[in-house]
Amino acid sequence: MKKILVPTDFSENSKCAFNYAIELAKHLKAEITVVHIYHPSINNMNEFMTITDNELEAISRKLLDEFVKDNKSKSQKEVTVANRIEQKLEIGFVTEKLINMSKSGEYDMIIMGATGSTGLLEMVFGKVSLHVAQSSACPVLLIPAKVRFEPIREIMYAIEYELVNESCLVELEILSKNLEANVHLVHVYEGINKKSTGLKSSLIEKIFQQKVPNLKFTMEAISSDSVVHGLEEYARMKEMDWMVLVKSQRKLWQQLLHSSKTNKIILDPQIPLMVMH
Repeated sequence: MKKILVPTDFSENSKCAFNYAIELAKHLKAEITVVHIYHPSINNMNEFMTITDNELEAISRKLLDEFVKDNKSKSQKEVTVANRIEQKLEIGFVTEKLINMSKSGEYDMIIMGATGSTGLLEMVFGKVSLHVAQSSACPVLLIPAKVRFEPIREIMYAIEYELVNESCLVELEILSKNLEANVHLVHVYEGINKKSTGLKSSLIEKIFQQKVPNLKFTMEAISSDSVVHGLEEYARMKEMDWMVLVKSQRKLWQQLLHSSKTNKIILDPQIPLMVMH
């Protein structure tokens, strides 16, 4: 992954995501583009329409410049991407613009805050993150509030046996190699009394070994009262650094969408959550 897109609304949550992106970019040797997207008719700075479009653009550009400078200076001393942080100011609707940017092929990943607990901007931006994660053409890494970057050593990849996305596994193989991370392929049987079948697990494991021979992984099949609860419990018990969900795994995604806890796992994850497509 060579180019990372980081949207910001200047909230504390987006600052956290930007700082996380800076540190991750060092490990991936990637460039960062920080983008602020605004729309004059709904911008909170222009509530009474007393600011002209040109003035609003100038204010937004200044805020973006200050955001990048202030937060870049607060990162660790060795900022190897210091000269590779591009700034973009775009006009339009945030969700639509970010999805279109993801489809341009210019960016390999979007990193953004999962949600915010206070402030209108953070709450709105949190909803944006959900829609972008669902519709983006590139992986989206959602960063929980106040999470600081730590070396990624253990990645949990939620799978369903019936539909495995090979291209996402290849992408994960490359990513985990660059991060020197182990991958846990976790299948959750919904229903406490359901048991995994050893034969099915063995066959799937052999298929993965053939498809992604360089992927360092362990395979786990667990039972839980819900998929969401099972994933959360596994991540907590095994001290996972990232959780990965794949949108194209339709059955798994539908289970998450129909769960009352879906907003919690996607909008308020306990660890960084990557959504792949």
